[in-house]
Amino acid sequence: MKKIIYNHIQFLRGISVLLVFFYHLKLQYFNYGFLGVDIFFVISGYVITSLIYNEFKLTKKFNFYSFYVKRFKRIYPVLFFILSISLLFIIFFQPLELFLNNFKIYFLSLFGISNLYYLVKKNDYFDTVFNDPFAHTWSLGVEEQFYIIFPLFLIFLLKHKSYLIKISILVILILIGISFSFIFQENTKLIFYSPIFRFWEFLLGTLTFFLSQKNKFKSSYLSLLIFSILIISISFSKNINLINITIITTLLTSIFILIYKKNNNKIFNCIIENNFLIFLGNISYSFYLWHLPIIYFYDLYFLNTLFRIPLLFLLILILSYFSFTYVENKFRYLKINIKLTPKKIILSTFLALLIIHINITVYKDGFNSKLKNKVKNSLHSLNYLERKINYTDRVNFYNININGNKIYHFCVESSKLYKLDSSGLRTNCLKEGKQRNRIFYIEGNSRTANFIPMFNEIRINDTIYFNHLSKTLENINFELVNNLKKTYKEVIYTTNIDNIEELDKLIIKTKNFEHEIKVLILGAIPNIDNNFDPLKCFIKNIDCEYESSNDIINRNLEVLNLKIKKLVDSNYSFNYFDPYYAICPDVLCKAFDKKDNLITHRDNSHLTIEGSILMKDKFLDFYNKKYKSE
Repeated sequence: MKKIIYNHIQFLRGISVLLVFFYHLKLQYFNYGFLGVDIFFVISGYVITSLIYNEFKLTKKFNFYSFYVKRFKRIYPVLFFILSISLLFIIFFQPLELFLNNFKIYFLSLFGISNLYYLVKKNDYFDTVFNDPFAHTWSLGVEEQFYIIFPLFLIFLLKHKSYLIKISILVILILIGISFSFIFQENTKLIFYSPIFRFWEFLLGTLTFFLSQKNKFKSSYLSLLIFSILIISISFSKNINLINITIITTLLTSIFILIYKKNNNKIFNCIIENNFLIFLGNISYSFYLWHLPIIYFYDLYFLNTLFRIPLLFLLILILSYFSFTYVENKFRYLKINIKLTPKKIILSTFLALLIIHINITVYKDGFNSKLKNKVKNSLHSLNYLERKINYTDRVNFYNININGNKIYHFCVESSKLYKLDSSGLRTNCLKEGKQRNRIFYIEGNSRTANFIPMFNEIRINDTIYFNHLSKTLENINFELVNNLKKTYKEVIYTTNIDNIEELDKLIIKTKNFEHEIKVLILGAIPNIDNNFDPLKCFIKNIDCEYESSNDIINRNLEVLNLKIKKLVDSNYSFNYFDPYYAICPDVLCKAFDKKDNLITHRDNSHLTIEGSILMKDKFLDFYNKKYKSE
């Protein structure tokens, strides 16, 4: 059966992929550009319904095997091709700390379940440093999951002779989907990635097809008006509920398809029958797959200039045409005869087991694994950033260690990789002093971890211990801290305080300590503006400047400092180390200094190891005044 290509459908696809492209470029007026995906879903529902309907109407039966083979040929060859090339770029040019996550998404995307991974994935503090070049694959997962279920549902529907029953079932299911979206709208992650909250958009496309079989009202100019309203609502709507704007977008898409009528008017054809937009619609799948990795790597290495958008568009367009012509179309119309032989079954089983083994090896907790370290070393030798600027050793927060032991392996709450000493302290989180006179019991979240490289670097006779808590001042083991007095003459509970609320909480919590336990407050470090990324400055080798005065005002740090100083003056148990000006001594400071090749920040609130070590001299002065003589 020859496939019929409708220009207005391809036009909509072209517009949809442009909307998503502009959204990922972070252009003004395209904050809702991600709705291009929702338009795709409606189109997919309409087109797949028409294909199944026409075959069933002609033959009175439906070849499920042929359908799934065609979907496979349509989706997977070009998906594998583009994602594999992107993975090579990740190996050679992306920060390797992100490799494992991207490697996982690569495989999950090929299996059509990356959306489920994004749904259950828990982000930690450092996952948002860069955008994900595979983040757009979630929509393919939703679409593939729909293709698995939908033919069975539609054939069941087509066997009902009553047109009214078909329409009623579709309307009910769509309304249920929309209602569920409203009920769970607070859980944005759920309604964005879960197929349960997306299938109604495909079914709206199905409903549009069935209505189009009976609808006789067509209007070229009204369809043009509907399209104009669609674009305006996406581009200029502000502060509209996500579910509402999604419903508006999908309904307008449905109405446009339903009432569209071809017109020979030049102005009309210049828009709806625009040859370039129809061409873009034809290659839209390849364009969609290419666009995010290309934007990602361009923004990683190059400055944002006037040439950014046209250059990116031209590059993506050329690559999309190439993959469409030589991969997508080649495999799409390739005849596949799958005959299961014992040899093919054994080979397929071997490949499946190999993929499972690779994933288990890569993701199991085994930082001492020889195989894993060999792979890691091989990747480092290939990676441009590792060879050029020693990227990982300089900026990876997970490299922070105490006495050679990485704190995120040994000192977090969930870690089981530790042994306890006689005092109940984890030996891997301990830097023993020459004498057991004093211990700095350091406890807190990643903001407190900012200080560990400094403590690890200084040479003092005291013991240093770190315990990582995901939430500051929660789950403090008061019994353990109090019992340390049996081993050490002086116990100093040490933590970072970043705001007044935390200070008030600390005062209340420390009442659970015995009278002899002292407290050291580590003050706020400079936070930088979210509008720039110091790691990208580091990679591009450009200065990243920030104003300390803005940060101090925005975070109300002067008031915080005054309150802490009053507390220290009135309570001998408390001491206060203010690190701010050790890192940023002037009004204008640099998170990355090109001249000195110094990077102080990993992101807006986390220091690099070399940024933390900047506090060393000032802390030693503070230590000599407050503790050395004691």
